[in-house]
Amino acid sequence: MKRDSFFFEFIKSGPFILLLILGILILLGVLIANHRDKSVQMKEDVLYISPKQKK
Repeated sequence: MKRDSFFFEFIKSGPFILLLILGILILLGVLIANHRDKSVQMKEDVLYISPKQKK
């Protein structure tokens, strides 16, 4: 029974919550950075104008 209470107390502890919040912020930063690269790439694809073909 003490083993279960240790895990509950560990999850409730301040350093664990701080570490969890820090991990979520890092994950969000990585996801936002990857999304920005994709949106820039899509804009480049849309702005591309193919040259006219000579007949």
